[in-house]
Amino acid sequence: MNDAGHANQRGKSSVAALVVRLFWMFLGNMVLGVSVLLIVKGGVSLSLIDVLYWLIVPLQVGARYLDVAWFKGNTAYGEPASMDHWRRYTFGLLLFAVCAWLAAHGGTYWLAR
Repeated sequence: MNDAGHANQRGKSSVAALVVRLFWMFLGNMVLGVSVLLIVKGGVSLSLIDVLYWLIVPLQVGARYLDVAWFKGNTAYGEPASMDHWRRYTFGLLLFAVCAWLAAHGGTYWLAR
């Protein structure tokens, strides 16, 4: 492959890396936040919003994994991220996701009483 082919492949990789990073850093979190608001607004019963919420969480974990393992992502301080960073991110996201989801449904339950 010539140099132009390598440059093109690097460009695709950097675009893919950017998309993955934007997803786990911003888009996924925005979807989770909007989902929590819609859960609170929608009432106590489970809905498709809950399904969307619990689909986004593993997608974010997977995106962060790809960022660290495949795209050699960095920490917030610009240092190379390790699998230890990924494990901490995963634990924190799961803890936050469970607490936010329970609070959204619990808050809706108490407001409905």
